[in-house]
Order: sequence, then C-alpha cells, then structure tokens
Amino acid sequence: MKLEMIDVAIVGYGPVSKLLAALLGQKGWKVGVYERFSEAYPLPRAVHLDDEVARMLQSILPNSELERILQPVPDLYEWRNAEQQLLLALDFSQDGISGWPGHLFFNQPELEKVMDAACRKLPSVNVQMGNEAIELKEFEDHVELMVKDLQGEVRMIHAKYVVGCDGANSFVRKKMDSTITDLGFAADWLVIDIVTNEDREWNPMNLQLCDPARPTTVVSGGPGKRRWEFMALPGETKEDLNNVDVAWRLLEPWNVTPSNAVLERNAVYTFKALWANEWQKGRLLLAGDAAHLTPPFMGQGMCSGLRDSMNLAWKLDLILCGKAAASILESYTEERKPHNREVVEAALFLGNVICVTDPVEARNRDEAFFTGGVPEFPEFPFLTEGILYQSADGKNKKYTGKLSFQGQVKYRGKTGLFDDVVGNGWTIISPVNDPKKVLSEEQISFLEDIGVKFIEISESSEDKVAISDKAVDVDGKYKQYFKDTGLEAVVVRPDFYLFGGTESLAELPLLVENLSKQFSRFMIPATA
Repeated sequence: MKLEMIDVAIVGYGPVSKLLAALLGQKGWKVGVYERFSEAYPLPRAVHLDDEVARMLQSILPNSELERILQPVPDLYEWRNAEQQLLLALDFSQDGISGWPGHLFFNQPELEKVMDAACRKLPSVNVQMGNEAIELKEFEDHVELMVKDLQGEVRMIHAKYVVGCDGANSFVRKKMDSTITDLGFAADWLVIDIVTNEDREWNPMNLQLCDPARPTTVVSGGPGKRRWEFMALPGETKEDLNNVDVAWRLLEPWNVTPSNAVLERNAVYTFKALWANEWQKGRLLLAGDAAHLTPPFMGQGMCSGLRDSMNLAWKLDLILCGKAAASILESYTEERKPHNREVVEAALFLGNVICVTDPVEARNRDEAFFTGGVPEFPEFPFLTEGILYQSADGKNKKYTGKLSFQGQVKYRGKTGLFDDVVGNGWTIISPVNDPKKVLSEEQISFLEDIGVKFIEISESSEDKVAISDKAVDVDGKYKQYFKDTGLEAVVVRPDFYLFGGTESLAELPLLVENLSKQFSRFMIPATA
C-alpha cells in the first residue's frame, strides 16, 4: 500500500475545498485533495455571491478573471405579489464594503473551472479526482486517511489535518459522529437553468414572485444565463415536477421556449435549514455543506462555506508554521457556527415569507407589506465571538467583528485594490500616522511574528509616498470610511473581519495588548 505524507488532506473538491486548497497552497503547505468523482460537476448550482466573497476570490484569482465571470446587478431586486404589485425593492446595484459590487451573479461550473486552474498552478497542491475517502483514523500527531481510486487501488495518506468539504452527506462528518440541529424546514423546489439563444433584457434582473399559486424566483444565472425556481405545491411530488415537459410548460409564460433558449438543467431540490453541532474533533474539521445547509432565499449557501475556508486557512497556517497551538482551532467553531446559524435563520425567515401557498395567508402577508406591518428583516450578521477586541467585561468593542473596508490605493508605485497592491493577511491601517509609532518594540515584535503589515493611509499623492509605507487613498473612500466610523486605526484579520478599531491612534497599544493576550492562549513559546 502506497503511503503519502502531507500537511492537510481535503475531502471533496467543490468551491469551498478549492478556496481552502489555494489559500494553503499559496503558503507552501502540502495539500492533498481527494474527490470521489472523476470529473467536475458540470451543471449550475449556486448563482449568487456578495462583495465579501468576491474579495475572498480576489485572494486567489486575477481581477480580470473575476470581472469576466461575475455579473453585477444594475437595478433593484423586486418582490411582487400575484397581481404584480410591488411588495419590496432591494437595491442590489450598490458597491459593498469589500471593494466589489454588493451582489454578483455567476455560473458555478465556470467559477470552479478558474478556481481549479488556480489550485493546479500551485506546486504544493495535489488534486486527485476519482479518489474516494473510505476510512480514516486519528492519532496524536496525524490522521490516517485511506482513499480508493477508480481502479480499486487503495492508498494511505498521513495528514496533519483532514478537512471535510464533502457536502451534505459528508463522510468526514459521519466519522466525527457529529450530531445535527435541524430547524425542520423542508421545501421542494424545481430549479431550472437556461441559456438564451438571443440577447434579452430582463427587467428587473432579479425577481421574487410571491404568488400563492406558485411562489417563483427568477434571477440571473451569470452572463447569458437565467435561473428559475418554482416551488412544489401541496400534493405535488418530485416526480410530478422533475421532467423536461413540465419545465418548458412553467417557462412558457415568461416567453422562454425551445425556440429561444436551451434547457441546461432541471432538477427538484429539497431546501433545508440545518447545521452540524461539532465542526471540529481533534484533527478533523468540517466546512461548507458538510457543516451546514442554508435555504437559498438569501443566496448565501456557498458564501457561508467560503467564509469557513477563509477562517480556517489562516488558523491552519499559524499552526503549521509553528506559531500557534492546535487550540486556536477552537475559535473556528466559536466564530463560524454562530455566524452561520444567524445566516440560516435569516434565510429561513425570508423563506417563510416567500413560501406561502394559502391565498388568504398570502393576502394578509401582502397587506402587511403595504401597511408596514411586516416584521423587520434581520440585518446581515457579523462576528460576535472568538478572536475579537473585547472590553474588560468581555463585551465586544465598537466595530469589532464587522467587515473591513477595501478601496483603491496607490502603494509603492502600484495602483489598485488594497489587497492587490499591499497584500492581505493581518493588517493595521491608520489615516493618522504610521501605526508603529505608538507601539512598543515588544508589541511590534509580536505583531510582526504573526505577519502583520503596518499601513498609513494618506491623502497625499506626493512622489515621496511611493517609496514609503504610506498608501495613497486614490478616490477618498478611505477618508470617508474613517470619518463615518469615527476610527483612527483598525486591525484587520486575514479573513477581512475587524479584530477591532480605536477612535484614537493613541489607544492602539491597548488594542494590541488585547490581541496579544488572546493569542497568548494558543501561542507556542519560542525556544532558545
């Protein structure tokens, strides 16, 4: 039996796995990816991502590739009732805080194709298609993972960590004996993807039809593609809906026919709302659908999985390079599980508004929209637990756990989005002065040890800025961000969330002291 020794084994090869593999591969860690299918899944699934996820993808893909495959929204996301009366209009055309449009639509096979290419360019990442994980056993210092290829050959993998990115029926989750919290929501929807044969303007681009006769979602499927989702009605079975004739019949009122479109996919899916209770057990971890399932009413299922990868990557990197103990992984579940739970619950809230098939109940719902009686939609969550700036009583400070801002800067002769020209990872940013000037040598040493960059954002465009560690605020958006927040310094984590911020640069040492204290729980003492 062949034996392979690697740093991280990833089971499954969807977008969550690809992002994690690429991030670890960029750091030079030896990553093995094991996917039981021999070919990538060719049909669309997710179609929406937000600016936060676009910034994650920016970490591994050229902006030109992203701009080619991601479609921004020029207008409103409209909710209408059976009479086509407007219930709700959400502005999807605005830019998000992360430097990208707030809402983007895409074709998942196309996205995964470019993500796969990014992984395969990294010499330390080994993608093995047609290799199924069949057994694993955890030891004190490694995990034994057995995989079997399509010819039946079995190999043994020794990995320091195994991450299950292997979907809703996760092999890794079963081996962890992780239990499930199921919110009891289950709704069958027929999902149809089409490719248009002709240019066509859809107004609005994205529509939620709250018609009790058949709740329907109509959205972009990425450039040149469209997605319809039709809810199964009471008494209908999956078999009733899951055929081509039914798909075309439901599309006909939208003037979509075999003469002007190609049916790319039609399949019935059961939307669920649930999560695993244990995301980590020793050296075994879960991410993506292996850890949680989110109804699609917010377009956040894949997004949540990619947040898992972003969170996990920087923590595994610290462990593998000997700068943190394995106990830092406790913060993975601590941070991601509550955040994801809020996303699932928010999606379920929207689903309960949408999935109404009783005409009387639908009429009452519509009237509530018209009179302002609809309960306030939940705000999008931010991090509330984990490695975050806290006050003495354990409460999070202002702006702690919220997404950081990314704008255009000029830095050392290059102009572009902050991450492209400065880099990502731990970063301290101030518009007032060089952050180092208020920190002690001991604090600077600690911060440099975990890879922190120190950046002063300047309004100046003088040439001398190009040879310093100042970054020029190209369009004034950093100035506006710091003015709006009232902050003079922020500490940005590698997953783009704020560890915290201070209203005065002079308070930065207290923030760094708090970070150092939290890190002391899982830092490995330096040896002489």
